[in-house]
Amino acid sequence: MTDPAFVTPPLAIEASYLDHNGHVNMAYHLVLADTALDLAFSAFKAGPEFGERGLTTFAGEMHVRYLAEMNFGDEIVGRVILIESDAKRARWAVELVRRPDGTVVTTVEGVSLVVSLETRRVAQWPDDVRALIEATVERCRPAAAELDWLGRSVGMRR
Repeated sequence: MTDPAFVTPPLAIEASYLDHNGHVNMAYHLVLADTALDLAFSAFKAGPEFGERGLTTFAGEMHVRYLAEMNFGDEIVGRVILIESDAKRARWAVELVRRPDGTVVTTVEGVSLVVSLETRRVAQWPDDVRALIEATVERCRPAAAELDWLGRSVGMRR
């Protein structure tokens, strides 16, 4: 069965991403996840080219989990799954996956908001973009159902 998620080409890890511990700093895990999300959003006309329509997306909320170290030289791809959407938002999940072993090193769950570049306020998806997003959500539904980590809150188990 073909993976319904959007899978990126390998994402570049730059030497400047490394911290004093010798691995990729946590902030750059999010940079790579954001890059994967931008690539996926471009597939349905809501990436950087969205600005030509006077629109963009802003992060509304995110939850990041760091599951394994990421090191310089690792081959990392992003796996982006759209979970749900409405007229103004899209909820998504990104898994950063190390190849060739398939280890999920980072997960990010978030909500993106459509924003007018003119007013800097929340706007609505254009009809054509919303149709593509809704079709992607439907296609990703089985993959989203397999993500047992969705909807977690931050806390310490006792």
